[in-house]
Amino acid sequence: MGKEWSDEILGCCACEGDPGEVFPGLTCEDKKRIFTRRELAVLASIRESSLRAGALKKAIGRQGGSGGQAARSELENLRLARAELEKERLAARDERMRLLGHL
Repeated sequence: MGKEWSDEILGCCACEGDPGEVFPGLTCEDKKRIFTRRELAVLASIRESSLRAGALKKAIGRQGGSGGQAARSELENLRLARAELEKERLAARDERMRLLGHL
């Protein structure tokens, strides 16, 4: 089933009236790529966590079945932290969507 209404008729959900009033020079497509400082900080933390987890997995692989308990423990802590960061990422995304008028 296709799109029944075109964007020209309905406009975008955040651009009632003149789209340049709130965000001068930004189109609806531009607004979809905006990240808040909060989101960027959370995404940077997720990236760092992911890189550290990759390094730990390689270290565990090199050590084989023996040893590596500290690395496994840190990896588990990173998994827990990643779950918390994901909740924060979603909250930051919702905040951005509210700021843009989508929620």
